[in-house]
Amino acid sequence: MPASTLTVADLDQAAARIAPTLTEPERAAWAGITAGYSRSLVAKTTQQLVDEALRSLPEHGTRPAVDVRLPGRFTRALPDWAHRTKADLSHKPSTQLAVAAEILRRWGWQQKPHKLRDGRGRRCICGAVCAAVSLGVGSVDSAHQAAGYLLQELRETHRWRALIGDWNQSPGRTPEQAIGLVTAAHHRALAAGH
Repeated sequence: MPASTLTVADLDQAAARIAPTLTEPERAAWAGITAGYSRSLVAKTTQQLVDEALRSLPEHGTRPAVDVRLPGRFTRALPDWAHRTKADLSHKPSTQLAVAAEILRRWGWQQKPHKLRDGRGRRCICGAVCAAVSLGVGSVDSAHQAAGYLLQELRETHRWRALIGDWNQSPGRTPEQAIGLVTAAHHRALAAGH
């Protein structure tokens, strides 16, 4: 049975299918629910807030749950198949997003969407998720879920209605914004237990 391959375009399209789109009545209902939270937040003591925050930290802290050794400066420009290792299907989308954020930090970010890497080895956002899979972190299915969290973050926080690649290539984007988006999606996936 041939192994399924992961492309950036597939990842972007999978995210569009997975990420929910809220209707206006759902937004109004959600606003009513969250309004109640702010009242109960004020009633808590500082110690209760600190205890809640500490309970919400993942057991491995803020580092990814997996230690992935990223290839160095020269080998990062190689195609992803050259980095391919045996996939560990036990990694969750949150771990893939944490590794993707680290890839963007270390290897760099490039603004051309649907292009895995540029000549220097920099990746677009979806290219970083694809590279994480090639490095053995998770499966194609969990990468699709990770892309869904990315798109959900874009839609709910940034009010973005297009795909991840379109956001990636928008003029004025910075590497910090790209890394921030992937990190926020990582936290969203952790909060969902994925």
